[in-house]
Amino acid sequence: MRRNVERLTALIAPSKRLRLVEKSLPVPSMLDELMRLARTQALMVFHEPQLRQTAYRFPDSDILLGKPMPVQAARHFYLHLGNTHFDPARQLQWLVDTPERLDTYLQLAKGLTVRMRINIEIDVGLHRGGVTDPAMLQAMLQTIRAAGDHLQFSGLMGYDAHVGKIPSLVESRNTSFNKANQAYTAFKTIACAEFSELSKDICWNGAGSPTVALHNSDESPLNDISAGACLLKGTMFDLDLLADFEPAIFIASPILKAWDGTHLAGPQWLSSLLFGGRQSRERTYFTYGGDWRGEVCSPSRIVPNKWFGVSYNQAMFSGPRQQALAVDDWLFLRPHQSEGSLLQFGALQVVEDGRVVDEWLPFTE
Repeated sequence: MRRNVERLTALIAPSKRLRLVEKSLPVPSMLDELMRLARTQALMVFHEPQLRQTAYRFPDSDILLGKPMPVQAARHFYLHLGNTHFDPARQLQWLVDTPERLDTYLQLAKGLTVRMRINIEIDVGLHRGGVTDPAMLQAMLQTIRAAGDHLQFSGLMGYDAHVGKIPSLVESRNTSFNKANQAYTAFKTIACAEFSELSKDICWNGAGSPTVALHNSDESPLNDISAGACLLKGTMFDLDLLADFEPAIFIASPILKAWDGTHLAGPQWLSSLLFGGRQSRERTYFTYGGDWRGEVCSPSRIVPNKWFGVSYNQAMFSGPRQQALAVDDWLFLRPHQSEGSLLQFGALQVVEDGRVVDEWLPFTE
């Protein structure tokens, strides 16, 4: 993980700010380490309970919401923030995607007599929501200006995760990236025209682990770069742009049961017909837990036995006799993503130089 931080910070141009994506790194002690190494206080948060915990644990942080919160969630945040010197009026940007949501936030701000910083989500090609029409953006900016006692424009957020995902026969990565930047620049120009007095602290946010390496020059319209998943690198981030990054999280499950052969319920001839003579089915294992969203990485030739069926309690795996495991040995898997996996297991075992040196508890809720 520490080596990955060095790789990530090397990709961020000096004129840009790195914003760590908390949903991919939902562990307070992990964030302590990463924020220190990356020399950033900027976080992107996606969940209201974690937002409150972050405001309490990291009271000096700069937070941008990564998705629009239901207005009741925003209300809950203000009413239950608790004892912290975190100041939402200075340190928190709410993400707004439509004029309708902007209006509900304005009514909330009036009702609570607060001033909310508003970052507007724009669609730069992903088509997962956000402003698509320049006239809509213009109208939202005018609403914010007219409600200056309760709303403050803080910037734009345009997520370009589609770049590189479209089949190259349809559209190349470079074409998708250039089109996303052109869309972002067009919206940015509208915002700058409406608010000619914008400060240097305005947040032009975008990117993400799949595209962070593409935004490493001053030609990018962004000054605020989001990334997080690449620091732990689940299997979904085995991408050519992240080839230098290393996997840093693993699921470890003890072997509960082990024996020779593969035997399904029912007549033995069926198991013999399906698995007899197959080297990959010479040994059977049941693990403590199962149905994880991940892939076996060690021993490398152990595979799930899908014939047995799926269970969260005990999972069946098969493998060759040359890699025989015994009861109380371990099976290791790489999660597809960190954001879901890290919240499933309680305390993380922190490994350094081959030893468990600490335990880190993830966020609750």
